Amino acid sequence: MECLIRVAVFVLLTINVFIDPSAGQTTETMADLDFPALSLVKKWADSLSVSLTSNLDEVTGIKELKQEYEDKNLSLEYINGTELIDDVAQKWQGILQKKMTAVRKIVDKLEQEFANYTADHEIEIEDVDYKNSKNLTNLTLSYDDRFISYVNLNCSSVQIPTDIYEGDKVILNGIQATEGVDSVFLSNFEEDPQLLWQYFGSADGFYRSYPAKQWVSAGEPDKDQYDVRRRGWYIQATSSPKDVMILIDSSGSTYGMTLKIIKVSVSKALDTLGNDDFVNVASFSKDVQNVSCFNTFVQANLRNKKELNDAVQKGVTASGIADFATALNYAFDQFENFNRTERLGGEANYQGADCIRVIMIFTDGGTSSEEAIFAARNRYPFKARVFVYKVGADSMVSSDGIRDMACTNKGYFSTIQSFGAVRLTTLDYVPVVSRPMVLSGQKNFQWSDIYLDALGLGMMTTLTLPVYNTTSYISQQLLGVVGTDITTKNMADTVPMNKPEYNSSFSESIGPQAYVFGINSNGYILLHPRLKAEEVIESILELNYLSDPPNVDFLEVEYETEEKKALRKDMIDRKSGSVELDTPIMSRDERYLEFVNMTYSYTFIDNTTFSVAIAQPSFDLFQFRAPEDMDLRVALLNIMNRDDILIAPWEFCEQFVGMDPADITTNDIATAIQDIIKNTSVGLSSDGNFKLQTCNDEMVRKLLVDAEVTSNLSSYWETKTDIQMDHGFIFVLVATQGGLTRVFPGSTISTWDDGEVQSMQDPWEQSYYQRSLYTDRYVFAVPYNNGEGPMGSLTDFRANITISKSVALDNKAMPAVVMAMLDPAYFNDSWSFTSQGFNNRTLDYSCANMELKCYLLDDGGFIIATNQIFEQDEVGRFFGEIDGDIMTEMTDSGIYDRKWMYDYQAACERLAPSDSAGIKSLFVPTLNDVFNFHIWAVNALWSFIHHTFMDFMIFGWTDVSMIDATETTESLGNVSCIKLINNYYFGQNLSTEGVMECVNCSRKWAGSRVGGTNLVMIITEMECDTCPITVVKQAPQELGRDDAPSPCLEEPRYRRRPSENCYAFNTAENTSICSGVVSLASPWLILILHIFYLGVVKLMSA
Repeated sequence: MECLIRVAVFVLLTINVFIDPSAGQTTETMADLDFPALSLVKKWADSLSVSLTSNLDEVTGIKELKQEYEDKNLSLEYINGTELIDDVAQKWQGILQKKMTAVRKIVDKLEQEFANYTADHEIEIEDVDYKNSKNLTNLTLSYDDRFISYVNLNCSSVQIPTDIYEGDKVILNGIQATEGVDSVFLSNFEEDPQLLWQYFGSADGFYRSYPAKQWVSAGEPDKDQYDVRRRGWYIQATSSPKDVMILIDSSGSTYGMTLKIIKVSVSKALDTLGNDDFVNVASFSKDVQNVSCFNTFVQANLRNKKELNDAVQKGVTASGIADFATALNYAFDQFENFNRTERLGGEANYQGADCIRVIMIFTDGGTSSEEAIFAARNRYPFKARVFVYKVGADSMVSSDGIRDMACTNKGYFSTIQSFGAVRLTTLDYVPVVSRPMVLSGQKNFQWSDIYLDALGLGMMTTLTLPVYNTTSYISQQLLGVVGTDITTKNMADTVPMNKPEYNSSFSESIGPQAYVFGINSNGYILLHPRLKAEEVIESILELNYLSDPPNVDFLEVEYETEEKKALRKDMIDRKSGSVELDTPIMSRDERYLEFVNMTYSYTFIDNTTFSVAIAQPSFDLFQFRAPEDMDLRVALLNIMNRDDILIAPWEFCEQFVGMDPADITTNDIATAIQDIIKNTSVGLSSDGNFKLQTCNDEMVRKLLVDAEVTSNLSSYWETKTDIQMDHGFIFVLVATQGGLTRVFPGSTISTWDDGEVQSMQDPWEQSYYQRSLYTDRYVFAVPYNNGEGPMGSLTDFRANITISKSVALDNKAMPAVVMAMLDPAYFNDSWSFTSQGFNNRTLDYSCANMELKCYLLDDGGFIIATNQIFEQDEVGRFFGEIDGDIMTEMTDSGIYDRKWMYDYQAACERLAPSDSAGIKSLFVPTLNDVFNFHIWAVNALWSFIHHTFMDFMIFGWTDVSMIDATETTESLGNVSCIKLINNYYFGQNLSTEGVMECVNCSRKWAGSRVGGTNLVMIITEMECDTCPITVVKQAPQELGRDDAPSPCLEEPRYRRRPSENCYAFNTAENTSICSGVVSLASPWLILILHIFYLGVVKLMSA
């Protein structure tokens, strides 16, 4: 039946437009008629405005509803953001202090256990009884809501990366020595009901965590090699911030596999740097050049490191002869120049670590130690530690000189013989730079940036404290790092909620559109409504995400203004205050931009790097208070046994706490309130005035006030039935701040299925409710149309129009929103009014003539209605996708304006390549390549021979997978990407006109705002056949590398250095052990390769 009705409406409308003479329809062509003047279009828009607003005022009863609320004389309550945020800060401080106490206990216990432990040099794996996280089949695991997984609360478990030998005696002794910490884990868990994972990351590589849990990613190579020492929270806790200069030897002798290993090594070294560090990378042979567009040190955040890594993988090639002197002088020049920036402090946005300086050199060897350069330049204030990584298994280049570089400059010399050695060896610098802090004996709590929990609890921050070897006074050994987590959900649970709830720790909710957010000393978000949910982030992570947090800045989720920059700076500087400013706010669906006066109240959290703020739009600053003298028993009648109301599934009463809102029905709430009122009123006075105990008294009273006020509106709607039907209104409703929705006709709700009822039950979640709060106009909206539906679909044609408006009282409160649902068929009939020329004559050329294209667009540029019969399926689409030329003209002329921002949290789909299966290809030079080498041919040939044979014969095929770790940046499914978000909104001009010039053609157009609504009427001539079709998109679009914002062009934002304490050097350091044991391959194989090498050399010389 419904289908027949839709077809009938479509046919009637078609007849009305094409045949009915009363509609002013004509067969004359565009060329025969004059385009309407702007003055006429304005009259059409003004006429439509009067018609729409008067009808809507009458149909919705908004004026009557406002008067009903005014007559109640309800008292207002000011929602004081400063008081609320101070309360939040105290709650956060209390929670975080408990975590710090727990971590301190673990550290003390571990240092005691290590001090009392005697190493067993004969220990074997069967001598150690521990719970292996990758194999807990013999341990009973039970589901625990706190950890959202199956765990054993009686013990901890140990994870060992696959590239560390499980039977290593150092590892076994470490596991044995830390076994006693379980008692502290257990006591901490019992004392703090909010405590989550507790863990110890050993400097030797194993990871002990409580409670015991099966390692969730066993079998996945990246996570099987999960090494705590590569985690940002671990490295941040082990040393002071660093300025790191990475030098890559790109001379000819590194040609082939050696350079491949160097590139992977640099990639893994970059992974070990965090947001408090600064870095740059340069390659050198005879000359030195930065590998990327960065010409100085940059913060080692995810984006900058990706830029550097991409440049290394794609741009570094081998040629020439290595000149270490030039490279080292360049590094010291960089430190010297950057020091001037660091000394400026706040004037330079506190760029630079201003503490430890590190030079990392990746090379295949070198004979000169460059003592003169170090003697002249490696001194305060530019004194740097030097770490040298000799890459390649026994190249023909000597390593004596480069070993001395590291050993005489308080660094370390390491060898990386194959791809399989990269992960562990690039960590060799960590214990060295940690020595000064260990020797100082000082421990500082550190808070990490947020990241995704490897054990499944979502986005979180980690609190850490280092563990030292206290067996001797001058010990410089770091034993590891202790940590515990606080999830973003934990933090969100301690802030005032938007919606009221039973037994809330705050005296009031903050309203439907207010929100709380937190940032750290780098300006990165800890908490914000536009920070993507964990399940979204998890689906867009790159393969190396485990080593980095998302680095989302406050000014990347809100439109950047000078006032916002000042707010961010004050929060980073640990100030408290409140500021009122006008700012653009993006809608939740990212399609609309609202301009609103916001009040930001902010403060800092003691003993952390965090600041927290509450943002309140002006309409959320006031809420009415329900009268305390109301008769609850009488008021109850307005919600009992009513089929025309919905009640929001909120925690009105104790029995609803913790329930899924989908399981809470209107009848459940009404019955619960009825029961508590009846039970409470027994034996009390007859005035019905009493305080409810097991329900939130204020929430119930507000709901009952709304029910009483809107019941009178229901009576009013009864008198307007005829006009509602005559103008095509399907139903009208009022949605209140107290959580009530009342619908007319009352039978409407019974026609909805369970899903529709559930979706409409909570007014605060409705788009019509949210958008209406920001404006005093009627807001027209239709369902979003992405253009991918069936063309000419009657379903799209019949997309109902919602029209809503907030009820704003004189005292600034907004207690309700009215909404009407309109049948589009009736709305489309209204185009015939434009045939009136306002001079007592009928126009042939009007919107009743399809030769003239007429549209009603909303404030975001989306089509609400059109007179074009065969474009009805375009309703709901962004107008720029239909007519990009006119959209551009309107934007340029001020009918619309546009703001844009980059979405760094976006997800982009990637398809599987056709040749994705099988072993990845390797670069292997051909014989022709070898014979074309010049002065470096001998060394390059040796590198080729040695790596091609030795890596495969000795180290095996499994190591080769490391090669593609840095080259394959795209995985199947969704990956992280950058998108451009465009937001269109009404510009300064209320009306204007123009002519779009094209090849041998021009198109006239005119536009005028429809007063009292969010609509603009647009009139255009038909498209020119000779003009190319232009498409302007509003939906977020992925940006290619050339279009995406370059990190090199971004001005560094203001930040705060993490600590006043700097541990760069210590006079008590023991630097005698400055290199690892070089693991040589089989001497027989090396001898054979040398003989083969000499034979080829002789052949070439001949």
